[in-house]
Amino acid sequence: MSEETTLTIEMIRWTFTVDPAHRAAIEGYLTDQGLEVMVRGEETMVATWDEPEGEIEEVIEGMWAVAGAPFEVTHEEFHRANLLVYHDEAEGEDETKAVA
Repeated sequence: MSEETTLTIEMIRWTFTVDPAHRAAIEGYLTDQGLEVMVRGEETMVATWDEPEGEIEEVIEGMWAVAGAPFEVTHEEFHRANLLVYHDEAEGEDETKAVA
């Protein structure tokens, strides 16, 4: 019997389109929740949440409440499965990978 490893969420990225009239309010709400927000044009927003804590669904519902209506959000999760540091062999080999 094999054990499943549950990876923790390292980062979440949300991409969505909003009514420009609510853009500033949504941006402020997400920033207050600890997300970084980037605006593309008048309507497209991309929000990233590093090491998210709390209930993701509550933040989405809060964002919809600020907007006055639900809208589609593309949700992507990123997991850190492996972390390596590469360096030149001349620098020495501690616990990192050397590249010849």
